[in-house]
Formats: sequence, structure tokens, C-alpha cells
Amino acid sequence: FNTQGTRKDEVLDDVKITRLPIRTLKFSPRFSNMEWMYREMKLQTFAFLKEFRPDVIHALNSESVPSIAAVSKKTRIPFVATFNGSLLFCFLQEGLDSRGKSCIGCKGIQRFRETIHKWGALKGFLYWVYSYPHMAMLGKSAFAARFLLPVSQDLYNRLVEIGYPKEKLALVRNPMPVHKKVKSDIKEKLGIPLTDTILLFAGRVTESKGVQNMIKTLPFLQHTHVVIAGRGDYVDTLQSLAAQLNVADRVHFVGFIQNDKLNIYYSVADVVIMAGEFYESLGRMLLEACSYGVPVIATNSAGNPDIIEHGKNGFLLNNTQNTSELVADVKHIIDNPAKAREMGSYSQSKIEREFSHKKVAEGLYSAYKDAITIILK
Repeated sequence: FNTQGTRKDEVLDDVKITRLPIRTLKFSPRFSNMEWMYREMKLQTFAFLKEFRPDVIHALNSESVPSIAAVSKKTRIPFVATFNGSLLFCFLQEGLDSRGKSCIGCKGIQRFRETIHKWGALKGFLYWVYSYPHMAMLGKSAFAARFLLPVSQDLYNRLVEIGYPKEKLALVRNPMPVHKKVKSDIKEKLGIPLTDTILLFAGRVTESKGVQNMIKTLPFLQHTHVVIAGRGDYVDTLQSLAAQLNVADRVHFVGFIQNDKLNIYYSVADVVIMAGEFYESLGRMLLEACSYGVPVIATNSAGNPDIIEHGKNGFLLNNTQNTSELVADVKHIIDNPAKAREMGSYSQSKIEREFSHKKVAEGLYSAYKDAITIILK
């Protein structure tokens, strides 16, 4: 689906791709991404199914599940759904609440507290009331899937905890190919000495992603620079923090970088870090870093342990507020070049074993086959 207002048909690798248009409500962006979007996706899918009838429908993200559930019910075409985030089971869509606890499947006092915390008393109360029919609809839609396909072990475990039977679940991770490093002149362009170390962050720049914790390590690390590829309102705060710590000359904001251009950054990075409390179901940045053979450091939570094996291809942080822990892990990597190369090699072999397109395709094919078999019975 796309919001450009026109249908687009193309062929990629001998596969026909059709992108269907959906209308948006300019006066209410939030509603456009909720009930209105579900309605639009449902109508477009019904219209498209007049052209051909598939054996199975795959909702590739959480946002499409309510629409596809309605289509499946009417057409009796089975569907499976990839569960790649917390949208279906966490009203605030964060996965973690303000106290750092899981809010997947949240309700009652926890949901009330969090809506008030985020939107204030009046607006928060109205959202809390609205959340009950909204989340009930999402939960019912998800349960209608023949299979839910969580992308990480943590998501799988949380679905079991909130009542989804294991026979309806199958762990199928996102695919990632192994990449080769490319020649890069980023250090020269940013004025970074060739022998200095680069700590890289690539993604949406927010406090929850923990980019500030990377900057806080710099007073304890000589000849080390932080490169931040991304954008967000939090950039101004980070610039002020870098100035306060007298490390502004070693913090480089390069703005938003298209994904196909990030290879030149991964190719010069010594460590890639995600040291925040954000619920990463399966962090693409960490996967990409591993695919380039870059050691990684991230919070010991959510899908990060699926990617990082502590001490083998990076480190998992127990406390993101403990700067000394992050400093020690970074030093261990940059002070031991042979170990860093070993970690990089292990990362790439792990990508080949667990995240290859072949591995993921096998998991998807199994889910499709079983979904069709169930409906035939």
C-alpha cells in the first residue's frame, strides 16, 4: 500500500509487485494511521482480489492485520501475519512503559497511567477510554490469523504470556544478507583522523534510542568519535550535551541517510551501538552492522539477544544508565583489534546461519503450507 494516490505495478526479480493507493485524512494524521487506514486497506484489498484469488494472504506488518482479518473472514482465504512490533498489543505502541516494564498486553491501571503520562489528564483519559474498543478489535484481528509470525524470541514469549497458543505461533525472523565493506571516504569528509575510532548510530534520533549514552562515553575514550546518521527533534538536545561535555568536535551529525547509502558508514564503523530503552523487536541497524562484520553493543532486552551473543559478536548491556559499563565494552573492542575482527567474522556467520533469505523463506513456506492445509481440513 502507498499514500501517493495512484496504483503502481512493477516486476522485481521476476515477481509482480502491485502497490495499492490508500487515502489519508490530512486533518487527523493519527486517525489516518488507525481505523481509517484499516478501512482503506480493506476496501483496496477487496477490489484487488477481483483480479485473482490467492491461496493465502500474508499481512507483512502489524498495521495490515485488522484489514486482512476482515478480508479473510469474508473471502475465507487464510492469512498469516508477521508480528514485527508492539502495535497490536500495546496502545502506546512503545512496547515498554515509562517505568521500563513491558506494556505488551497492557490494560487497566498500567494503560491508564501511561496514557495520562503521555497525553496529560484530559486527553489521556479520553484516549484511555477509546483504547478499550480499539485494542479489543486489534486483538480479535490478530487471533483470526492462522499463524502469527513473531520476528524475535522475546515477541514469541510475550505472545504466549498474554494467551496466544503456541500452535498458532511460528518464529520467523527478518532476512538480512551478508554485505562486503566498501571503500569509504567518510572519515576524510568529517575531518576524523584515519586512526581514530568511530561509534555509529543509524536510525531515528530519540532519547529512548539512547544516543545520549554514546556521547557520554566520549570523555572517557580518547581518539574516539560518535557518528549519528538520522534525524529527530532530539538532535538539538544532543548537540547541547556534546557542548556541555566539551566533545562537540567529536560528535558528527550527518542527518538522514538513505538505506542504500549507509554502506559507506558501516564500512568505517568500529562499533555500532543502540544503548537505549526502546523496545526493538528486531533492530535493523544491529542486523545491518552484523552483516558488515561490525561488533555491536545494545541493551539486553527485546529482540537484541536474538542478534547479539554476549562476548561473541558484541555485548549486551544490563544497565543503559551505567556509562562505565558501556565504556568498558567499547574499550574491550577497540583495544583488542584481533578480538574485534573475530567478533565481526562471527557476526557474519551468524547472519548466514539464522537470517539468510533461504532460512526465512523456509519458515514462511512452512507457515503458508500449514495455513492452507488447515483451511482444507
